[in-house]
Amino acid sequence: MKKIAVALVLCLIVAGGLFAQSFTVDLSKLPAVRNPEPIDSPYGLFKVNFPDGTFPADLDWRAFNRIRVVYQYFRANGAEIRQGNNNAMVVFAYDPEGDLAGPPQGPGPNTPIKIFNVGGANGSTRPSGEDGAPISIARAPGCILLQRQGPDSPVRFIELKEITFFRQ
Repeated sequence: MKKIAVALVLCLIVAGGLFAQSFTVDLSKLPAVRNPEPIDSPYGLFKVNFPDGTFPADLDWRAFNRIRVVYQYFRANGAEIRQGNNNAMVVFAYDPEGDLAGPPQGPGPNTPIKIFNVGGANGSTRPSGEDGAPISIARAPGCILLQRQGPDSPVRFIELKEITFFRQ
């Protein structure tokens, strides 16, 4: 009986692995992963365009339903800031020259992914956590905005550490 249970568990793990897939962006392909100058305005940002070849041409973007974005952030003097709420946010845009703000509280036509509290929590969701945050995206994004989150945020420098898209 034990052998059957172990075999069943192994089959479920293998089957789950076939359906749960992810794509992690190779950050070495990006022109920059950290802003060179301090972000001083309350919702100031650092835009990083995704160059050709960042994403495979055959990705089925509509199948991705979660994303994990991991930042490291710093004060103006270079001291690292502990992960938490109200420090930084992330926005992905299809067209890097289009509307980068989108609606105030969520995704828009050019900004399919807008996540507050990177490094903190959005209700029960942790955008930097193992499970990431829920998303809906139709095609490859053209850029990512590393963004300070409001006037009370001590963040002046943001370093992108990971972007992983998940589908199940």
